[in-house]
Amino acid sequence: MNLDRQFQQLIEGEIKYQSANLSLNLLISRLQRKYSSSQTPAEMQQCLQEMKAFFEKYASIVAKDAEALSKL
Repeated sequence: MNLDRQFQQLIEGEIKYQSANLSLNLLISRLQRKYSSSQTPAEMQQCLQEMKAFFEKYASIVAKDAEALSKL
């Protein structure tokens, strides 16, 4: 499942997503703030890498979130 587009839209604030998982909500908020302070392609790549790493590491916990995001 490739969620790059949804992750980018989340980080840019184009789409809103509220998870039942507090750690995912905190990650999204932090990456949005990080990207908003420096809106460069390099910064976006770093944010995307961090989001992907989180979803890979906690795949079993965020499976429902990944499915919901894929439908956005």
